[in-house]
Amino acid sequence: MRPSARATAEVMAQVLRTTASLAFTDGLNPAQWAALRYFAQANASARNVVAFARHHGTTKGTASQTIAALLKKDLLERHPSETDRRSIRLTLTVRGQTMLANDPLNELVAAIDGLAPAQHGALASGLDELLRTLLSRRTESGGRDSGALDASGDTDRNGAAAD
Repeated sequence: MRPSARATAEVMAQVLRTTASLAFTDGLNPAQWAALRYFAQANASARNVVAFARHHGTTKGTASQTIAALLKKDLLERHPSETDRRSIRLTLTVRGQTMLANDPLNELVAAIDGLAPAQHGALASGLDELLRTLLSRRTESGGRDSGALDASGDTDRNGAAAD
């Protein structure tokens, strides 16, 4: 018997809460972990505040707060652009790279890795379709944000997560 959409959504919400709670570790919150992951993987031209904000669907101000916290913790460093002195490129410090070795997301990665290949494939394609649907609905509704919370439970005046 197929589970109800409500039951599946509730399990998914529990997985997300559990994963988010794991991300309050090593003095970082989930938004900061997400930023470390982003800057570790982004190509050089996308290692800036605006690209990070766009990728994570947040405001430039909120992204700046997250980045400022990581700079203060010596996990990111600024580099002036070689082509445009007004631009700053952000990179992980050695300490930031070391932190990522203990990324709490690895717990979820291990759980997914333990799935049978068919289950993993079905989960991946199902989540991809869910994300596309949610993003499409968000776009259709004018990008309205209902006050998304960050790991600290704070929102900014635009409903974007505050650091």
